[in-house]
Amino acid sequence: MICLKEKVGLNTVNIYSSIAIAGVGEADLFVDRVRSAKDLAVEAALKAMDDAGISSKEIDGVITASPAADPHFVFSSLVCEALNINARVTTALQNAGASPLLGVMYAARAIASGEAHTVLVCESDSRGAKFKGDKIQAMRAARPWSDDFEDPFGLTVPAKYALIAQAWMHRYGARPEDLASVAVAAREHGRRQPNALKKEPLSIEAVLKSPMIASPLHALDCCPVSDWGGAVLVTRLERARDMRAKPVRILGAGEGHGAYHLHETRELPSLATAVAAKRAFEMAGLTPKDVDVAQVFDAFSIAAILALEEIGLCAKGEGASYFASGKTALGGALPTNTTGGMMTWGNAHIIVLPEAVRQARGDAGINQVKGAKVSLAHGIGGPMSLSSTLLLGQ
Repeated sequence: MICLKEKVGLNTVNIYSSIAIAGVGEADLFVDRVRSAKDLAVEAALKAMDDAGISSKEIDGVITASPAADPHFVFSSLVCEALNINARVTTALQNAGASPLLGVMYAARAIASGEAHTVLVCESDSRGAKFKGDKIQAMRAARPWSDDFEDPFGLTVPAKYALIAQAWMHRYGARPEDLASVAVAAREHGRRQPNALKKEPLSIEAVLKSPMIASPLHALDCCPVSDWGGAVLVTRLERARDMRAKPVRILGAGEGHGAYHLHETRELPSLATAVAAKRAFEMAGLTPKDVDVAQVFDAFSIAAILALEEIGLCAKGEGASYFASGKTALGGALPTNTTGGMMTWGNAHIIVLPEAVRQARGDAGINQVKGAKVSLAHGIGGPMSLSSTLLLGQ
């Protein structure tokens, strides 16, 4: 009997080994200006092209995420049109916070198969400007799908992560102060950024005094709702070497998938993050101990804690202590979310990607982790339902 792995060659060939990220870009953010998701994507893409030293004529693929505040059925085609890109491959992903990294993985697969040679991957949205009033309910109303089991009864996204947090706290005897340490650590990194949305000093006490959103998550355990735009260029390594920026190789990549609904998940959190990380490390021939710097999904404090634990960057139950003890700070054992992450910049899922690339290139400026060779990026979609992990290096 032939096993599936032998029959179809699952995980036997690393198609990513010849693929590189050649340029990155991010849109400027303005709290007093309404901009469309298309405009934010275009600005980020132009900056990524300038970083790589190429024009839109040298791009033949575009993969975007689908914006929620600016919904469009064929958003990737809209971006192609705006940038005058004659794409051979184009699609818009609907995988929430996992979309940017999955976009890089799918771009790499298209390039490896010969369907395209240079693919723009971007994500943008105008949630901060266009979602008015109660932004949680505004985002819920904008969702293009129905839900018969959880959402009609008031289970918002923050509430779903709150249930995951309650399970984790019960399991390890953790306290709200442990969750709050994530926001405080993020703010310390964010305060170094001249254009960060949140730069005021933050304390554990301030987090605990902020309004309760869904117990045990306070307002400052949740990322702000904001606009964003980010982009990366994916191409073959030999092609990237002829471009302006130092190419960054994809050492390993993995995706993991679990049930969307919490009531269908056997254990909280689902195994999606652990599976994605395991696949990435196996592909790269590395272990979590080899990671020098990490950018993880932190829309909620519990998400960042569980990212460290599920990826294997720390032991189970120790994620919060990593943030509280300074291990995730610059100069710590594992610098994490060195820009301040989503906790500082808002719900910009793609924020993990440009920073992970810059860390691997060695040009992250005041954020740079000295001697960083292996840079990790991590994304989450849904209530930790699906996950994506990239390991990057020169």
